[in-house]
This record gives sequence, structure tokens and C-alpha cells, in this order.
Amino acid sequence: MGDLAYDFSGSRVLVTGGTSGLGLTIAQRFLRSGAHVIVTGRQTLTGSYDAPLAAFEYLRLELTDHDSIARVAEEVGPVDVLVNAAGAALPRALDVHEREFVAHSIRLGLIGPGQLTRRLRYRLGESRQRGGGAVVNTQSLRQWFALSHGAAADTEMLDYTARLGAAWGRDGIRVNGVSSTVVTPRQSQLRVSIERHSGPLLTRTRQERTGTLQDVSSSVLFLASSGAAFVTGQTIVVNGGGAGARLGY
Repeated sequence: MGDLAYDFSGSRVLVTGGTSGLGLTIAQRFLRSGAHVIVTGRQTLTGSYDAPLAAFEYLRLELTDHDSIARVAEEVGPVDVLVNAAGAALPRALDVHEREFVAHSIRLGLIGPGQLTRRLRYRLGESRQRGGGAVVNTQSLRQWFALSHGAAADTEMLDYTARLGAAWGRDGIRVNGVSSTVVTPRQSQLRVSIERHSGPLLTRTRQERTGTLQDVSSSVLFLASSGAAFVTGQTIVVNGGGAGARLGY
């Protein structure tokens, strides 16, 4: 079955972490739907990535660096859709005190996806795409909340999306999220192993299979589209109706 068709012609979409995994799948889906897609990554050169990125505009972004966030927010230009798909990756050389400082800065909103999102508020508010500007948070955002809120990460992600959706509605910006579980790449060995050996886990999903990156990206495109023009502050759970299964990719 082919992808559900969306038309994002004329829209500019920024996908953080769009160089691999879920972020890349989302970026490719938007590209096929006619959007101009900007992806971000931590490497200086696009040739450092395994995936071909020539079809995308690329910006280097380090979400743990305030100046890097400010630079990208300035250079990116108009933005109609922001997809927060970059995982939380701290430099390995940080000692315990430096890590706590980073976590504290995330809690205060000085760095991380929240800082980038706020800096793009007015650009998103100026969007002329049908349905208005849109922010879609993915499961990657949970990793950032785990750094700063520990076990409360799931609740904090839901609350953050709901609060921002309520606050930014007056600006014509919709903020929603996609929470995904039991998701693996379509052709990966991990997927084959899970489906072969994890019957008890898979029976917790109504469809008795793992999800795919395509399953998740479909929900992201829907929330960014005019079909979700009256949806904000919500988080869609993409888990096949599962209960308690928590293997994410």
C-alpha cells in the first residue's frame, strides 16, 4: 500500500535530526509531498552521513549549544512546519557536574528543542499554509525530558505539548505530538528478531506486529496538514493498540 497523499507544495518544513532514523523517514515523506525540507544534524559536512541528503537543505545544529540554536533560528528563513525529531545526545567528554549543568539548562528551557521551538514562534505564526503553522513533537523529545525530569519524562512530554498548544493557538500555530512504541525500521534485523522471538510482547498490540517508521511518519504528516487544522495540544499514540510495550527506535 502506498503512502497516503498529502500536498505540502510551497511549504517549508524543518526536521531536526532529519539525517537518520525516524527524522530521515519524516523528511523523505515531506519531500515526496512537495515541501522544501530543511534537515539538521551535528556533523559539519553532509558527506559524513550514511544517507544521501542532497535533496534537502542542511543546517548544522547542536541542541546543547545556545549559540548554535540561535544561529539556526536566524538562518533557516520562513518555517511552516517544525518537527522535533532530534534525539538527546550529550558529548561523551562531559563529567557528572557538566551533565547536571546541561540537564538544569534544559529544565530552564535555555537549550534543547524547547529553545529552538520558541525562537521559531514568530516564523511559524507568519505561515500562510492551509491550517497554519505547525509544530510536531516526536518520541525523541522524551529523551530530552528524561535528562531533565527523569521518570516523569512521559508525563512532561504530554503536558509540554498541551501547554504549548493552548498558549500558541492565538498565533495560529498548532502544536501536537506523536508518541511511538514498538517501532523498528521496516527491513532491519532487529525487526525480524523481535517478530520471531517476542510473541508475548507483540500480543500486547492489537495487530500483533511491530510498528514501522512509516507508521509514525504518517501521523506526523497528518498533524502537520490542513486535515488537522482543528487539532492542537494533542499527542497521538502510535503503538498498534499495545499496552505496556516500550521498544522504541
